[in-house]
Formats: sequence, C-alpha cells, structure tokens
Amino acid sequence: MARFVYLQQHRRLLRGCLTAIALSATIAFVPDASAKLFDSPVDRLPAIERDALRQGRVILNGEKGNYTVRVLVNGSVDTAWEVLTDYENFQQFLPNIASSQIIEDNGNRKVFEQINRVRAFLFTKNARVRLAITETYPQQIAFSLVEGDLKSLEGFWQLEPVSPYPSAPPDRVLITQQVAVEADSGGSTFYSIFEDALEKTLAAIEQEVKQRSNQYEAKVFELQENSTNTCLRYY
Repeated sequence: MARFVYLQQHRRLLRGCLTAIALSATIAFVPDASAKLFDSPVDRLPAIERDALRQGRVILNGEKGNYTVRVLVNGSVDTAWEVLTDYENFQQFLPNIASSQIIEDNGNRKVFEQINRVRAFLFTKNARVRLAITETYPQQIAFSLVEGDLKSLEGFWQLEPVSPYPSAPPDRVLITQQVAVEADSGGSTFYSIFEDALEKTLAAIEQEVKQRSNQYEAKVFELQENSTNTCLRYY
C-alpha cells in the first residue's frame, strides 16, 4: 500500500514537472503579443523596394532634381557613419570625385569643398561645390550649398539600424539620401547625369562600408587569436 501511494505521488510530481516544462517552452517560443513583426525601417517600405534592397540594389525615387536614394548595407551604424564623414578621403572610394577637403571644422558643423569630375558624352568637366555640413550623430548628416557650380543643392543623409528579426541586435544599416538640386543650365541632360551619379555613389558607399566592416572583423579575430595563443603559452 505504501508503495502504491509512493508511486502515485511520484506520478503527480512528474506530471507537474512536465507541465512546468511545457509552460516554460510555450512562454519561451510564443512571440510577445506587443512585438511588431514588420517594424524595421526596411519593412515600412513598399514590397518591391524591400525586395530590391535585400538583394543589394540601390533604390532611386524622384525626378527633376528632387530625389530619395536608399541602399541597405551590411555593417554597423558606426562604420557607415565613418564612411559618410570621411570627407577628405572621398576621392579614394567615391566615383567621379577628383578631390575633397575640409575648409572649416567646428565640431559637428563643417564646411568642405569637393571637385566632381562630370563626364557627358565625349566631354569631361570639373564642377566645384562647397557644402556646409551639420552632423547629428549617429542619425543624420544635413548638407547645403555654400557656393559652387550649381544653382542650389541641399539635403541630408539618414542612417537607420536594421535587425534581422524583432528584438535581435542590428546587423545592417539602411542609408537614405534625400537631395534637392538645381543647375544653372543643362536641363534634362544634367538631371540624367546627376541621377546616374547618385546611384553610383550609393553603390560605392555600400561597398566601402562592407569592406571596412570585413577589415574590422578580421582585426578583431586576429586580436582574439593572438590573445588566446598568449594565454596558452602562459599556461
């Protein structure tokens, strides 16, 4: 009789444990009702743009001098910020830029001058612009024309971290550029050239962010490996 009572108590205890495990598993794997499944900066865009961005393509919207350009890059916001604010080295990784240098540096407010090499048909022309920059780390970089070979130019860069799924740490950055430009002459030819330059610039930025991210990861791996080897030798 005592053995029967013991077995009954054991079964009840086992059932209780299994119920607790099942409940824990349910809590662990059922999504939080308050979580938003489609709330990343990319997911808010139209489906056709979402797909294109995830395939690594540059998206350009707008016409006649008013544009929004986007690209999704693999890397951190800090790396993307580093690339976009590397003013004096733009000519090393951005297309059609002959030179770029900072003229004034007042912390988050700067003025830099850039010489663009514009190719149209069989002709090549250099165009100079001097831009005033206001940096709002790490979200936005606003720019406006101070002087140069354009009638007007203003806009901003925006950086938004993107996670692979809700609550996960971000592993990509949506880079958006909004720009309004007006030339003294050139009309539709100028805008066609400018649109092409925008797409090539965003593609080059995507490549530079990816390259710097890979270099950073390789350096971290090397430091970790050296540290491990040092510890092994010590012990």
